[in-house]
Amino acid sequence: MISKEQQVMGIFNSIAPRYDLVNTIVSFGWHHFWRRFAVAQAHLRSGDSVLDLCCGTGALTAAAAKKVAPFGQVVGLDFSEKMLEVARRRVHSFRFRDNIRFIRGNALDLPFPDNRFDCVTVAYGLRNVTDPARVLKEARRVLKPTGTVVSLDLGKPSAPVFKNIYYFYLNHWIPLTGGVFTKSPTSYRYLHDSILEFPHQKEISTLYRRLGFKNIQCSELTWGIAMVHTAQK
Repeated sequence: MISKEQQVMGIFNSIAPRYDLVNTIVSFGWHHFWRRFAVAQAHLRSGDSVLDLCCGTGALTAAAAKKVAPFGQVVGLDFSEKMLEVARRRVHSFRFRDNIRFIRGNALDLPFPDNRFDCVTVAYGLRNVTDPARVLKEARRVLKPTGTVVSLDLGKPSAPVFKNIYYFYLNHWIPLTGGVFTKSPTSYRYLHDSILEFPHQKEISTLYRRLGFKNIQCSELTWGIAMVHTAQK
């Protein structure tokens, strides 16, 4: 039987070329705002070292590089080689490309020493790994003692009427749109399922607390569709 890790890798390899386009369409462009908000919450400065876990096509990696340039570095790590190919093309002519390094690796077992980074970011990655707690433990391990972790993912709206509209949209439009543009409807059915199965934002805050993080904050964006957690080691 294929493992979840192999399944997710296959999905992201297959949708990599159209991933950014579909994200823009299904979120009506809101994902750009969510990413900018997450990067702002990291409070990055020139010279900082950043690890962008599950970096995908490198959008957040590039945004972080602008903040830490000219002396800092951002390492983008992902286990999907096809996503990394798109990420490398994204930054090929990017002004701050020398501040970026992409590597293929597994967020469950990071190839870095303890206390290495000022900040660890992860966008839409925690719900796609087999063990979110282990990923956050690894993030905490590689953070410097004063380091910060920032995670961005899709949340669960609570307003009754809006919640019903959102879940109807999630159930029908996202799988349809993703299937049309990527020719892989099963991939977007999986992504739909992963959103529904991912814990509520309050549960994610509890997970951070249980793992020993401090100063945990959760910001709900766009009426709770997205959530950004920040926490300190």
